[in-house]
Amino acid sequence: MKGNGDVIAWGQNSYGQTNVPAGLSNVIAIAAGYWHSMALKSDGTVVAWGYNNYGQTNVPAGLTNVTAIAAGSFHSLALKSDGTMVGWGYNSYGQTNIPAGVTNVTAIAAGVSHNLVLKGDGTLVAWDTIIMDRPTFPPV
Repeated sequence: MKGNGDVIAWGQNSYGQTNVPAGLSNVIAIAAGYWHSMALKSDGTVVAWGYNNYGQTNVPAGLTNVTAIAAGSFHSLALKSDGTMVGWGYNSYGQTNIPAGVTNVTAIAAGVSHNLVLKGDGTLVAWDTIIMDRPTFPPV
């Protein structure tokens, strides 16, 4: 990300993950998943692109007031200014099911098939469905 809010991407581009959408500007944060990329704009909206076999780049309609983003392998997360979260994309391990009581969130992170959040009271919450046999990436 350049100082003026423009995004530059490079590397393996098998699924368009480095094809930054034309006209994307005013970016304040970026996140990279397995084969998708995301940008948070200064107006609190999210743009995502790249591999979308599981809907990980289908930003939910009307998603606004976002303050942070995170990209898992094939899922995406957004933290809203009110401390709530939204998740979308691959959900076989429950990674887009935000657990009840996960509010007052101040920071988020997404892993392969799990998530971590830091709450305002300093507690850490992690979730996924524990599966011993993880899928081959990308899952087919």
